Amino acid sequence: MTRTKGPAQTCPAPARIWGLLASTASTAVLFRRGPSRWTRLYTWNTRTDTITPGSWFTGRLYEWMSDLSPDGQHLLYVARNESPHRKQAAKESLGAESMVTWTALCCPPWVRALGLWNASDGWSGGGIFTDNRTVHLNHLAKGLKALIEPTGFTIRGLDNSARVSMLLKAMERTGWQLTAVPEGRGLGEAHPMIFRKKALEMRFITSPKYRRYVTYRWFGPEVIPELEGATWADLDQQGRLIIASAGHLYGLQGTKVQELMDLNLDQPRRLVPGGPPAGQVASRIQTSPPGE
Repeated sequence: MTRTKGPAQTCPAPARIWGLLASTASTAVLFRRGPSRWTRLYTWNTRTDTITPGSWFTGRLYEWMSDLSPDGQHLLYVARNESPHRKQAAKESLGAESMVTWTALCCPPWVRALGLWNASDGWSGGGIFTDNRTVHLNHLAKGLKALIEPTGFTIRGLDNSARVSMLLKAMERTGWQLTAVPEGRGLGEAHPMIFRKKALEMRFITSPKYRRYVTYRWFGPEVIPELEGATWADLDQQGRLIIASAGHLYGLQGTKVQELMDLNLDQPRRLVPGGPPAGQVASRIQTSPPGE
């Protein structure tokens, strides 16, 4: 009997999208994750709906630990890459021992670091903009040392062990209001952190296994099925509802939801025979220019 083989290649899983909106400009930065070890940054003009693709990053960019400056010109992000090659590169070029996680300041959509801090202690990482040129890092001020010192920025660390809630501060800056805080550790869907922005509600949930995810509800007159399973939703600087779901980006135009872009079509370059992996230049953000 001849055994029927399955398809030689399966379709990739839909991309997961999260966005950060600037508070004083019609700009957003999109994090497109997928496959799981790849992330690409984009800048998006929410007024004209033009998008600029940037760096592919091999590793993990933690979008919920990142922040966008009010004018949308700079991004503070947390990254992780445990590859031996990258660790060796960091040691040789920066003298950084055991650097697998770091906080970086960049000009999106490129991940190249203008400022860089080691965050491999399991506690440090990320921060917020208090204005366009002032950054409050979640790194202790005592002994704070930049591996790359950013020019033209004021950098502050923590005076004690109380970390700044990056998600909360960033969302409040762009018009979200915290309406419910879970008691204790707040695990599970029954104990979410709830935010509200006009007719849009976001529930930020931590599972018993500490996986974080969001769910959304719309309290306007329209029925919006695209919010079911959305990875990100917000009201942009013009007040338009925007939704990221299954790798697609949608906008509420009048009473209809229309697709703005499909980021599933954008896939990372694969290995090139005799050359470095795609995105390797982006992951070596400390010393290399963007590889785009």
